[in-house]
Amino acid sequence: MPRYRVEYGKSGPARYISHLDLVRAFERAMRRAGLPLAFSRGFNPHPLISPGPPLPVGMEGERECLDVELVEELAPEEVQRRLSRELPAGLAVKSVRRVPAGAPALMAAVGRASYRVEMPLAEKAGEEEVRRCLQLLLEKQEVSVTRRREGREEKTVNIRPGIYRLCGRVEGGVLCLEMTLAVGDRLNVRPQEVINALAAFCPHLCAGGEPRVGRTGLFPVEAGGP
Repeated sequence: MPRYRVEYGKSGPARYISHLDLVRAFERAMRRAGLPLAFSRGFNPHPLISPGPPLPVGMEGERECLDVELVEELAPEEVQRRLSRELPAGLAVKSVRRVPAGAPALMAAVGRASYRVEMPLAEKAGEEEVRRCLQLLLEKQEVSVTRRREGREEKTVNIRPGIYRLCGRVEGGVLCLEMTLAVGDRLNVRPQEVINALAAFCPHLCAGGEPRVGRTGLFPVEAGGP
C-alpha cells in the first residue's frame, strides 16, 4: 500500500489541540477529502495514520510530519490539494511526498528536532554575555535534569549528549535561542530543560517570564538538522 508523508504547520488556535485530537482532526479531514484510507485489521479497524513526535499543547510547529497509508496510489499533489481544503484553521499542509517502500516508520526515522525560543533578556546582558553563557553550557560534559512522573520515582538524566546545537542572539531586549535537540525513546531533550539549565548556569542572563517556544523542524539523526 502506498505511504505518504505529510509535512504541515500547526499554529494559531491549532496549537492547543492535543496530540490525540490532532490525529483525529487529520482523520476527519482525510475522510471528508475522500482519500482512500487504508485500515488496520482486527476487531477495531482504524486508519493507518502515524504521527511524528508529539508537540506539547500550546507549542507551535512549523514543519511537523505524519504518515498515512492509502489503498490506491494518488499523486502527492492530489493528496495535498484534497487535504488542504478540509483541514481546520491553524493546520496547513506544506508538502506531501511518497515514502519509498521499505523505508523506516516515521517515529523510528526522526531523531532530532529544531526549536526557536524567545524570552526576556536582563537589561545588563548583551551579545557577549549571551555567547559566554551558551559556551559555558556547551562546554559541560554533563547537564543533569531531574524528571518527575506521577506514580514513578524521580529520575536524573544527563541531557548534554542530546544538545546537538545551541546558539543565540539579542533582538530588542529579547533573547532568541535556536537549538537542535534529541527526540525519541532513547534520548529525548525538552527545550524547557535547556532553558532551565541555562538559567541555572547564568541566573543573571534572563529577566524571567514565560518563554515562547516553537518547533521548527524534524530530522533524521544522520541529517543533523539546521
